[in-house]
Amino acid sequence: MGAQEASVITFYDIPSRAPSGTWSPNAWKTRFALGFKGVPHKTQWVEFPDVAQTIKAINGAPTSKLPDGSDFYTLPVISDPNVPSQGKTPTVISDSWNIALYLDKHFPSAPLLIPPGTAILQEIYTEKVEELFLAPAAGLIVSLVPSVLNEGSLDYFIKTREFVFGKKLEELAPVGPVRDAALKGLEANLGKIAGLLDKYGEGREQLFIAGDEAIYADLLFAAFLEWIKIVAEKEVWSHIKTWHGGRWERFLTTVEQKYGQL
Repeated sequence: MGAQEASVITFYDIPSRAPSGTWSPNAWKTRFALGFKGVPHKTQWVEFPDVAQTIKAINGAPTSKLPDGSDFYTLPVISDPNVPSQGKTPTVISDSWNIALYLDKHFPSAPLLIPPGTAILQEIYTEKVEELFLAPAAGLIVSLVPSVLNEGSLDYFIKTREFVFGKKLEELAPVGPVRDAALKGLEANLGKIAGLLDKYGEGREQLFIAGDEAIYADLLFAAFLEWIKIVAEKEVWSHIKTWHGGRWERFLTTVEQKYGQL
């Protein structure tokens, strides 16, 4: 490993069989954020069963607690060898939102992901997107995730998700009229988001919250769409990309081209 490669941020991500490798919406949040900031980085791929052990080994923090009170470790995580933390190097940051804040703090000359005064507003917008889009879309997507996972992550994902949902993954996927209704509901909800954006677009289509340039909440939304495109291109994305005059495909393509470096 060369000195230059050793000095860049390491981005810990879960691999897949998808051409991009990255598939998780949470990982895409950070992938897009790194691209937005223009931060050089390398990727360390970690299969699901190895996530906790890997994060503990680099002194990373858990992101939540399990029902039994034990720590729960998730990706994405970044490790920055250039910034010491509490006398130790590298600094390790867990959770995509914390990573975005860290990137703005330590790379302030680049455009800001979370400009001053926008954090609360971005959180509110993101909650609305999750309510209107992510929650209903997840029911259409989760059962399809195993199709892109590597063997090393497959059993872990299936067992943990079936435990969380209390049923087999294949039972989560709506079929027939129920699926058709779910897609129609998703289309209507995306229409609400489009209406909210265009309300302040001065008569033109507005792809991003703040106008012509993205901020972090836009990248979060794009990450959700990217997840669907990768995991359910035929089943769901083929519908979404045609809705509302194709604006969601234009939105995602714009984000991919500007910030989607791997």
